[in-house]
Formats: sequence, C-alpha cells, structure tokens
Amino acid sequence: MVLSSAFRTQTVGLDIGSSAVRGVVLKRGRGSWSLVAAGEEPLPDNCIQDGATLEPAMVSGAVTRLIDSFRLKKARVASALSGHSVIVKRIWLPTVEESELDNRIPWEAEQHIPFDLSEVQLDYRVVSTGTNSSKGGVDVLVVAAKKDRIEERTMVIEHSGRTPAVVDVEAFALANAYQMNYPDRTDALTALIHVGRSGTIVCLLERGDPVLSRHIPIGGQGHVEALMREGGPDVNEGTAREMLRGRMSKRVNEKKVNAVLREASAQLVAEIRTTIDFYRESDRAGQLGRIAVSGGAWQMAGLFDLLKTELGADVQVFDPFRQVSNAGQVGNETTGPAYAVAVGLAMRQDDDR
Repeated sequence: MVLSSAFRTQTVGLDIGSSAVRGVVLKRGRGSWSLVAAGEEPLPDNCIQDGATLEPAMVSGAVTRLIDSFRLKKARVASALSGHSVIVKRIWLPTVEESELDNRIPWEAEQHIPFDLSEVQLDYRVVSTGTNSSKGGVDVLVVAAKKDRIEERTMVIEHSGRTPAVVDVEAFALANAYQMNYPDRTDALTALIHVGRSGTIVCLLERGDPVLSRHIPIGGQGHVEALMREGGPDVNEGTAREMLRGRMSKRVNEKKVNAVLREASAQLVAEIRTTIDFYRESDRAGQLGRIAVSGGAWQMAGLFDLLKTELGADVQVFDPFRQVSNAGQVGNETTGPAYAVAVGLAMRQDDDR
C-alpha cells in the first residue's frame, strides 16, 4: 500500500518484528540488485504483540538507532503489516473488466472483509497467473488493513525522524524477495513459510505470483516456552533458544528435548497443512512443489523434516540475498533468511502497486 509519494531517495526496507527491527537498503543496477546496508536492532520483550505496537517510544528508538547506523543523508521507509489487522482475500469477478476495479472493489470487499469499511484502507492486486483470463473477468487479491494500525506504524517511523513512504503487507514483501531471487522457479504451487518469534506467515504462490496469505500465531517463542516448561530444571530461556537451533546441552535429556520440539513443531506444521489443503481444495490448485522457509526462527529443530513428511514437497532455505551482490556476512545461510521481509520491502518504489 502506497501512502504517499515522497521524494526519490534511498529506501530502507524495515521489518519491525516482535524481537527485532531489521533493515535493508538495496541499490538497483542494470537488471540486478546490490546491498548498500543491512542490520538489526533488538527489541525488548512485549514491544510488539500481534502486529500492535505496545511500546512506541522503544520501537521508534530502535528504528532511529538502526537507520542512523546506515549513515544515510535521507531515507524513505517501506514497512509492512501482518497479523489479524490485515485481511487478504482472493476474489474472482467473472463479469468485471480490469478498468472497472477501482469502483467495484469496495462493494466486493464489503461482502468478504470482516471489518467495517470505514475502519480499513483497501487495496488490491490483480493475480497475473492468467488461469481465468480466457473466460473474461478478473482474479484479484483484495487487501484490507486497519487504519489504526497503519497510523500506528507511520507514527513510529515519523518519530524516528524518517519519512514513512510505503506500508505493505509482509506476505507480499516475501513474494517480492522470492521473485527477485528465484526468477527461474515457476512451480504450480509454492509455499513461503516465514517463521518469527511469535508468529508465522504463510504465503502461497501460483507460478511465482502470490495468491493467498495467512498469519499463524505460532512461532519460535512457543517452542522456547515448551522447553522451559517440560525440559527439566536445567533449561532456562538461553539454553532453550540454543536447543531450538539443535545445539543440545549435555545436562539435558536429549531424547525428551527432541520430543518436546517435535510436538511444538507439529502444531505449526498442522496449521500450515490446513492452510495449503484449504486453498488447494477451494481453488483446485496444482500440486505443492516447493516450500521455502525463512524468518528469525527458521532453524527450529526438526521443522524441515516435518514439513517434508507432512506435505510431501521439497523443503529449502529461502535465501533473500541469493541474487544480491555485496551481501557479505549478513547474507550467510544462518542470518540471511531473517531478512526476507526487509529485502522485499527495500525493493519497493513509490509508483509500485
């Protein structure tokens, strides 16, 4: 969603998550991107919950410190929303021409969006798969974001002394980054799974184009809490986070820890499977061909094996710097996947839809 047309200058893609603020600045060359700056600033617990900013001063401070570290003279900020304040619906309009959408979308949204239209900002994206174009009509993704969350996000950025130029949807930012880094992948159906501390984003792509997104309120923190609750007296938050990444302490029962992690991951995978199955049944989509996993908690032990077993598709790490030059250490396999949303946002321009 483009909120204003600011002056053209360097864009900071800013991913404000529940545990950290991550930022990326890219430079576009002739058919390629290079990294200008990237970094992260940790956030105290409970600053962000379900996408809501509970401690705006702390978050603005983190944004200020991070962007100051990039040493940019001017910066326009592209950020994104997720959680229950954002609704994305795919709607097939069999008797509508694309030129009529601006007038038709509000009426259609009223039938599908569980918010009063006065409370939301609407936008839409035409699905460009071409699967229904021969029938004459338009296939669109309608997006409704709560106005109070948009205002909340822009205020945080303004208080950091920067210009909030774009507010996007996190799932669309993921899709942007994937399309740029994997232009050769046109699987019938791909699942992008972005695992954060407190939630997971599922974004489905049909032949590279986003067609569905869902926010699942299960993330790495649930695994940490399960380990602290059931792992024994020697498991504190620090050791639990290490075990989440497969680094076992000699003072714990490894078999029990693996069982706890597997049960916690199974809850997340079950929700992911429900999302994919629902979409395939309702839209008669093709077979799931690939799963790409990113996010700050992508390394949770056993997740890849469970996804492959339950969904029967190839599971890989989503590298958002795969086609970005000068990525350096931030682009390595350990830290890079956490920046997927920020990379997709850093690609945004004022005149993007």
